[in-house]
Amino acid sequence: MSGTRTSSTPWYDRRITFVGGLHRSGTALVARIISASPDASGLTGTGAVMDEGQHIQDTFVGNLGNTSEWSFHPQAHLTEEDARRVPDAGARLWASWSPYWDLDAAVLVEKSPPNLTKMRYFQEIFPRARFVVVTRHPIVQALAVRKWATSTRGRFTYGFPRLVEHWVHAHDVFAEDALHIENLLVLRYEHLMREPERELGRVAKFLGIELDTAAIGAVDAGRSNRYAELWRTGGRAELAGRVRSHVGNLGSRRGTPRADLLRDVTDAALLPRYRNVVNEHLGDRIRAHGYDLNALDEATEWAPVVHGTPVILAADRR
Repeated sequence: MSGTRTSSTPWYDRRITFVGGLHRSGTALVARIISASPDASGLTGTGAVMDEGQHIQDTFVGNLGNTSEWSFHPQAHLTEEDARRVPDAGARLWASWSPYWDLDAAVLVEKSPPNLTKMRYFQEIFPRARFVVVTRHPIVQALAVRKWATSTRGRFTYGFPRLVEHWVHAHDVFAEDALHIENLLVLRYEHLMREPERELGRVAKFLGIELDTAAIGAVDAGRSNRYAELWRTGGRAELAGRVRSHVGNLGSRRGTPRADLLRDVTDAALLPRYRNVVNEHLGDRIRAHGYDLNALDEATEWAPVVHGTPVILAADRR
């Protein structure tokens, strides 16, 4: 036991909700919609990036590096055993986060992407916690975060499969951890864009609160379509025009024309080849998680699958 499972703790009867998922998967959107409910409160005024709880605590190691590599870090995956090694973990996390919540709210929200691989840790500390995980197609997510990657890990296309491997590894860990989680809801970003009322209705029912579905209207649902065309052709159809635009901006302070020019050229040369590499080495694992490499705006309903085998969640075994 972590020493935090008693009714005397100030968080015992709180509905603490952890939102997790890889960067650019929709976690910020979902956390913002939940926190906008009159029945909920997200962390605000922390001074940290995106008001993420991982940055304002000293109980576990947060900010484990690049958004395209963090899940490979040995301290990225935390479980019950890690929580039990720190008997005062609950008190320390509560002291770090509670000043930035409205404690009159029924639901207290903490969103950090690495929560994806820390659910068992948080459940041990906060037994009544709920977890909302957002997943997005691995190719779309990798294309969306590569601007933050290193030059040899996909930023300029070279090494792009490593970004996809990061997605697969993180979701493999999540899938195994999900078997141990009592209160878990998984959202597909693709389904949220297509049927926001239905998906947010699931969230509202799961958390026992009311949500404003109008908040979804500001989202650019078409962005994934642009990524799909880039993945299919490497952007070759638009390459000439984009090169002219970048060359015209060289020497100006508008954007990053040299970097953009390099990425567009390498995309055209390498992305079509990397489609075969990704499919050969990671295709089966991606399909096991419900995604198709040829349909970037589609996803199956989420179901727990470990090593390609369907399994039963802890909540379903009760």
